[in-house]
Amino acid sequence: MSPPRSDSELSKNAIEVRLHKVIESWGMSKFSSNIAYHWICRAVSNGKEDSEWTHVRKWILAQINGQQREHTSAWQFGCPEIIPLLRSTPLWKTSDFPWVAKLESSFAVIKKELIGLQAHQGFQPYRAPSSGIDCEVSDKLGVAAHDRGEWNVFYLFLHNMDFSANRSLCPQTVSIINSIEGQYDHAFFSALAPHTHVKKHNGPTNKKLRCHLPLVVPEHNCRLRVGDEMVTVEEGKCLVFDDSFEHEAWNDDSDHSRIVLIVDVWHPDLTPEERGFFKFVQKAELRACKKYFGTDSNNFYSIIQATKQSTGSIHEAIWN
Repeated sequence: MSPPRSDSELSKNAIEVRLHKVIESWGMSKFSSNIAYHWICRAVSNGKEDSEWTHVRKWILAQINGQQREHTSAWQFGCPEIIPLLRSTPLWKTSDFPWVAKLESSFAVIKKELIGLQAHQGFQPYRAPSSGIDCEVSDKLGVAAHDRGEWNVFYLFLHNMDFSANRSLCPQTVSIINSIEGQYDHAFFSALAPHTHVKKHNGPTNKKLRCHLPLVVPEHNCRLRVGDEMVTVEEGKCLVFDDSFEHEAWNDDSDHSRIVLIVDVWHPDLTPEERGFFKFVQKAELRACKKYFGTDSNNFYSIIQATKQSTGSIHEAIWN
């Protein structure tokens, strides 16, 4: 008979069981789960004095202990993932990000490449997987985020999906994006047709921020609300905001589209070590999701690939 275990041993075993359940909920492969487990053990065991892992440690321990996630603002309530202790404000000062000046100074170059896309295909409807409570669109390709008008996107970077053909049409824009410190591997041109309203919604996580560089803006007719702050969109002037806050957008113009370049960046409070961990988890989750590509029509990859083929009246909606 084995000797009785101490309370501390029982507690340690219970924590390990809970940790494995947390990792299992991410849908990773066994190989990726083992790597994540050892990575987390290293982060948690380093102790509170190790500031390199502060946010990951707090995030993991909250899940292990079944604690309700922290919300620094009621406007973030609809965001499915909140990393604790990150600074939380709807709109950020662009002066906090040195790369914004380069992005704004490259306005003419980027806009020229955008206008050159008129001769090519590549824009596709913006869609997302159905949550079961959203209204599906007529073509059954996921759900739309707008309740009137049309919203189309031209992906440049999207979590390791292959948009190399799109990037080849905008080489200078891609080079500029790649020079941005902390870019999140998510960037695209976003076109709102006349009379389009993007419904109020929250982004998927607060571990990133979003930058808009407006390229084509009908004067006085385009707005963006983030939390309780309303912004008038101006050509060539970047906006940096936390899209984990509830937000919505309007193009109220009757004749012209609003087109912006959107670039996501890692939240500046995350350390390089934490970014590396979250990148690993994100890629492992997406690989698991990709396994169901083609078998589940509501799968993220299935929707993105299907909307690539959905041309319809996109060209007219964007370039009218």
